[in-house]
Amino acid sequence: MTGGGFDLRALLAERGDERYELHSRYLNPQLPRMLRTIGFDKVYERAEGAHFWDADGNDHLDMLAGFGVMGLGRHHPVVRKALHDVLDAGLADLTRFDCPPLPGLLAERLLAHSPHLDRVFFGNSGTEAVETALKFARYATGRPRIVYCDHAFHGLTTGSLSVNGERGFRDGFAPLLPDTAIALGDLDALERELRKGDVAGFVVEPIQGKGVHEAPPGFLRGAQELLHRHGALLIADEVQTGL
Repeated sequence: MTGGGFDLRALLAERGDERYELHSRYLNPQLPRMLRTIGFDKVYERAEGAHFWDADGNDHLDMLAGFGVMGLGRHHPVVRKALHDVLDAGLADLTRFDCPPLPGLLAERLLAHSPHLDRVFFGNSGTEAVETALKFARYATGRPRIVYCDHAFHGLTTGSLSVNGERGFRDGFAPLLPDTAIALGDLDALERELRKGDVAGFVVEPIQGKGVHEAPPGFLRGAQELLHRHGALLIADEVQTGL
């Protein structure tokens, strides 16, 4: 802090080395404990692209490419310029009584690559996007139930957790929404659930994030045909293969 104002660089210089103690005391103590156990309790001072440099000057190559934005790398010059441009423009944002141009321009660009779609919903996170898709599916069909796959990961808020196929994430949070799991690739099981008449949609990852299981050839197309036949919706949730 300088002169009663806020100086982020000074704050990080003064207290950045306390990162593991701060997390242990105020956030999740398991994370620093795990990082110390596996020898990853480094103090990273800068990053660029797929590289980190620690306080000892060592260069670490980050091989993790999934999780959407990581494909862009750290401090991508185009992203940095866009952020600076928005901040420097002093836009009249953060108002509920306006239609700012940038979201509309982005939606126009996205839909130009997806001519079968009409509208865009921007979420703040993956789990919010899944929550919204579940609500849209239930509202559009008037049905209560969602089918999902074993080992699926769709988020950790209550609605998305109810279609999460990993028991370790679900334990301790029941009762969740009354949704139903099938095995990835099992079209017969999907059709059995659809015949019950109460399925609003089927949420599926083309490549599952937990275990990296891939949908077998023809499964997604077959699932889409079954869903259309039974008046339900296909909800595709993909993080591992792009942005």
